[in-house]
Amino acid sequence: MSSNTYIACLDIGTTTIRCTIINSLAHTVGSARSTVKLIYPEPGFVEINPDQLWEQILEIINNAVSDASLDIANIKCIGISTQRSTFLTWDSKTGKPFHNFITWKDIRAKNLCKELNESFLVKAFRCAAYSLYLVTRSNRFLIGSRLKFAANHARGRLLWVLQNIPELKAALGENNVKFGTIDTWLLHKFTKNKLHLTDISNASATGFFDPFVFEWGSWAKVILGIPMEILPQVVSNDYDFGSTEEQIFGVSIPIRCIMADQSSSMFASSCFVPDDIKLTLGTGAFLDVNTSAEIHTSVTGIYPLVAWKIRNEVTCIGEVACNDCGSFIQWLLNIGLVTKPADIYSMVTSVQDSDGVYFIPAFSGLGPPINDEKASSGFLGIKPTTTKNHLVRSVLEGITYRAVLAFQTLKKERNSEYRRVTVDGGVSNNDFVCQLFADLTGLEVERLDSTEMSVLGVGFLAGIITGVWKTEEVKKFNKLKKLFNPKIDHIYREKCFDEFNKWRNAVERFKYWYED
Repeated sequence: MSSNTYIACLDIGTTTIRCTIINSLAHTVGSARSTVKLIYPEPGFVEINPDQLWEQILEIINNAVSDASLDIANIKCIGISTQRSTFLTWDSKTGKPFHNFITWKDIRAKNLCKELNESFLVKAFRCAAYSLYLVTRSNRFLIGSRLKFAANHARGRLLWVLQNIPELKAALGENNVKFGTIDTWLLHKFTKNKLHLTDISNASATGFFDPFVFEWGSWAKVILGIPMEILPQVVSNDYDFGSTEEQIFGVSIPIRCIMADQSSSMFASSCFVPDDIKLTLGTGAFLDVNTSAEIHTSVTGIYPLVAWKIRNEVTCIGEVACNDCGSFIQWLLNIGLVTKPADIYSMVTSVQDSDGVYFIPAFSGLGPPINDEKASSGFLGIKPTTTKNHLVRSVLEGITYRAVLAFQTLKKERNSEYRRVTVDGGVSNNDFVCQLFADLTGLEVERLDSTEMSVLGVGFLAGIITGVWKTEEVKKFNKLKKLFNPKIDHIYREKCFDEFNKWRNAVERFKYWYED
């Protein structure tokens, strides 16, 4: 096959914007990246300036094309992957935003969510849903009976802005507001306000999408008062998203697919079979399992999502989220414990253990199965013999232990014979993390040649949609870089589990730290 067909793969992550140009052999021929500039106006507030983000995106696309020594006219199409649950509202007529992007790491709605969870209306809703479950045995009502509002979902943060931004409240009265996650906003920008759409994988992560009927949940209006008319139309991942306006790049580029980042990672990792699992170790850590067309009903907080809808076939996933992972590596760099990421492996392997120091990774609280938004990060067990290397090792152990806990949660609810997990994301480049995860879970940990799977997934899907290759060909694009087998030494494994259990005890000391 000729290699002169080129696809632009754009990924808007939490900390990084990437654009990769691949050819019809799925080889990367050009790339560019830039750091997302996060804004912290108040404690718990995490924002992105939309105008600045737009300029960065255009620059990165142009830089990637230049890096490939191509002209923008050579690009056949573009696929877009985005972080989930980060949203904006804007004026329908002028396109002017009412506020900055409010990211998924923003917890400003924490107290509002607590009030909602304790409100009579929500308690009555849960009770009614459970009564319907007893009659119908429908998992849809079982999930409804466990409805809980959390700050990391868009629903609580959207309610916060609706209540706290006067200009937005006034525009709502004039029916002059649009809501969108980053994918919706990008379509709005690329098509000059012609489209107001969101793909199903991004919609399902907002917290007010009903995955059983594949549309916005009517309860969002009843409980939260969210006006349905401000929400975008939900479409499949292979929908015809039109093309970029010619004025933007000088030519129109067809937008062939849009997908949420974790779904794109699953797709690129060829997790097409039920109970295939992948672990992304990026800004956050996300363990996802393919549940086929079945919505997983969880008792501990495994979140049911739509991975993708392609050719009218829906694939679902269950996800255990750890909101912080790579953010701790960045923190180590910021405070000077680490000079550069490449030094970390030698630092943690230069000591035999963490000297009895345990680190609790909870910048944004602790997710399933602990589910404590008020937990604190911190070290426990520091002593005169503790060195910088011990501290860094304890951070990496804490990150890994949190991912292990996520797998144990998944295993408890879906007791399948899991044998292998595919890892991606920047932290997966660390051999210490991958090996320790393998040792504690008993899984083979597969690290592919590329650890940036979220950017490649939409490129692969765009190529499938445009007839460049077939779905079954995607697997051959994945080249194994390294396989981590769990160590079988009995004494060593006992020591690993002993340390893990001590870490679990340490976690208890940091729970409910930020009480009102």
